Amino acid sequence: MKKTKIVSSILCAAMVATLAANGVGVKEVKADSKEKTVTLFHHTGEEAGREVLADLISAFEKSNKGIKIEEQGIDFSQYDTMLKTKLAGGDAPDLIMGRPKMYADLIRAGHIEPLTDAEFLKNVEPETLESMKVDGDIYAVPTNQGGMGIFYNKKVFEDNDIEIPKSHEELMDVAKKLEDEGITPFAHGFQESWMAQCDLQSDLYGYTLQQNPTMFKDIMAGKKKFADYPDFKKCVQRTVDRLSFEGGDDFGTDASKARNMLINGEAAMLISGNWEISEFAEAGVDDQIGFFATPNTDDDQPVLGLAPDGCYMITAQSENVEEAKKFIEFLTTPEGAAIVNEKGYDIPCATNVDKTKLSPIVQDFIDIEENGKVYNYESEEIFSGQYDATFRKWQEELAVDTDRDVDDMIAELDDEIAAIQ
Repeated sequence: MKKTKIVSSILCAAMVATLAANGVGVKEVKADSKEKTVTLFHHTGEEAGREVLADLISAFEKSNKGIKIEEQGIDFSQYDTMLKTKLAGGDAPDLIMGRPKMYADLIRAGHIEPLTDAEFLKNVEPETLESMKVDGDIYAVPTNQGGMGIFYNKKVFEDNDIEIPKSHEELMDVAKKLEDEGITPFAHGFQESWMAQCDLQSDLYGYTLQQNPTMFKDIMAGKKKFADYPDFKKCVQRTVDRLSFEGGDDFGTDASKARNMLINGEAAMLISGNWEISEFAEAGVDDQIGFFATPNTDDDQPVLGLAPDGCYMITAQSENVEEAKKFIEFLTTPEGAAIVNEKGYDIPCATNVDKTKLSPIVQDFIDIEENGKVYNYESEEIFSGQYDATFRKWQEELAVDTDRDVDDMIAELDDEIAAIQ
């Protein structure tokens, strides 16, 4: 992680300055006698995100006569399983949502079409494309940025004279004060397993990976174990400390209820990711909810993990590769970027976005990005395939039992990783 501030033009796809001036866009496709249907597989769950995708598809189809996009949304918890089933069964969609480094196993198995030679990549910042590479080839372009941290109820903080904590010790003091006042410190929507993963990931993807950028890669190569990383042990201990505060009926509460606990002030904080922004905005409360990076360092300068997101890749089984490429190209145009950022709920990729139209919560992310410390957690290889599944399952088990010894939990994780190597 560079200690100088990193702006979004480095992290995410940005439009080349001359693009709009030269009138470069997606060329219209003359309608063939038979319309081409491109299938798109995604896991966008929030309503606002689905509306943006629908707008993108509509605009693309208008400028590309003869191409129809047929989208299918899958619940995130089932997405990987269904995707791999379709790939194995020879029934793969043309386009799939996913970040290349997260699906490196599928790429190396030959399931994903490379985009390395695509002309439209000139519209994307070279620094951004590094995050889209696996083994030297480019497989996607992003539309926004993604990151996890702590959302908080501004009124609850104000009413209890609480300032945003910068260190883990300060966060624990805040949580204890809230608990003493009868306020749930952290809402836990662990009925949905992925919510239980957010706590550790919001901590890990910042400082720990910044200090140990090749950790996942070295573990997959058998060169290292999690127990070899003191920073990882500290991260797990901080996570256990946060999880030690009761969130109510943790495993009987889903993500929606946890979100509402934060909105109505029953809970003061919620550890989750950028996908929550649209939910708060659609509920009309995004000016009442703030965001800060999970305190994850030994000092008072937390590091926010922030990486390119909103990516689409083309499957190697696709019979409509050129048509699918046109859709990805559309995402890199000024028109595509404008649609993505129209609602102001996404952390923008483009440099020419009107920030006055962004949600106040998005602005919190941007303020951290421009004035604080961030780390692109996908600048190096991350877990994919069975490694990723095993690690996520362990994170869920961590949320179930926080009374166990941290060293024992890490040793158990190392044993589970060794079993798949």
